[in-house]
Amino acid sequence: MKIRKTLRNVTPYIAGKTKPGAIKLSSNENPLGPSPKALNAIQQELNHLNRYPDGRSGTLISALADHYKLAPECFIVGNGSDEIFALIAGTFLEEGQEVITADSTFSEYNFSGLLFGGHVIKIALRDGFFDTEAMLAAITDETCLVFIANPNNPTGTFLKQNEIRSFLKRLPNHVILVLDEAYAEFATHEDFGSGCDLVMDFPNLIVTRTFSKIYGLAGLRIGYAMAYPSLTQEIFRAKQAFNVNLLAQCAAAEALNDHDFIQKTLNLCSEGKKYLYEALDRDNYFYYPSEANFICIRIGKDSKEVFDDFLDQGMAIRPLASFGMEDWIRYTIGTQEQNEEFIRLLKSLRE
Repeated sequence: MKIRKTLRNVTPYIAGKTKPGAIKLSSNENPLGPSPKALNAIQQELNHLNRYPDGRSGTLISALADHYKLAPECFIVGNGSDEIFALIAGTFLEEGQEVITADSTFSEYNFSGLLFGGHVIKIALRDGFFDTEAMLAAITDETCLVFIANPNNPTGTFLKQNEIRSFLKRLPNHVILVLDEAYAEFATHEDFGSGCDLVMDFPNLIVTRTFSKIYGLAGLRIGYAMAYPSLTQEIFRAKQAFNVNLLAQCAAAEALNDHDFIQKTLNLCSEGKKYLYEALDRDNYFYYPSEANFICIRIGKDSKEVFDDFLDQGMAIRPLASFGMEDWIRYTIGTQEQNEEFIRLLKSLRE
């Protein structure tokens, strides 16, 4: 039995590893848990699990439309951002067409392109940032999709809104930019600007977001995209009928406006980042200032060996060898106690 040719170059996704009892700070999850309002909404819906969910996630889409001040037709909801990426590729990418992204970024862009027979072109980061000039130079008549993470995973670096706008103005009309803003809610830099404000200006822009990070709903798998209605309504063609479960829909709609929980998460991240930056500076570790809820750190040692060492001592972090960054790790900002333990383990590397 043979698999499709396009799958021969596909490597299954490998999530951040851990072990029972270890502190898991490898997958950029919210250390505070899920939104309390989301939990309450789930409790209210438990007696309705005999019913199919709304196939178009209408209640959630209405909440998103109110939140972003866009028409409901601008949105589509998926089983995590991962499914959204696959739906986009499945809708627009013809076999043999090109997908452009970075070499050190989220692997699901590569996966989605390869899954539908695309030719994926990876452009090297420039000092940890997406090299938009090199990406533009790589575009041909066969280019279909460009994937950019803003902020980027795993570096936490970002493109300014004027840079994104300039990129879009120079992007040929036949190319769609997929701007992944999974960590945008954590961004505080004065020059950071969301692509959400640009979707009605550029008919070839799709912005994706997730409820996995700041809202603490990673286990429910729910993400969404916003774009010109002419784009989102085409993507509905590729969507399974009931792709987002009932509990995910109701939890996400409530979590969206759980302002107290969001602020508590942002405060924890800000305080943790300040502590970690000071500790890393004292020990002369190079890191990228991050606009996300994680920090990308160069440790000068094999990241897989460091991962194994840390895991043996009860903490799971993310080695970045799979991102082509052999001596880098990514640490999810945790509680103060967790952050202090991480710095202790980091210090032990030099003893």
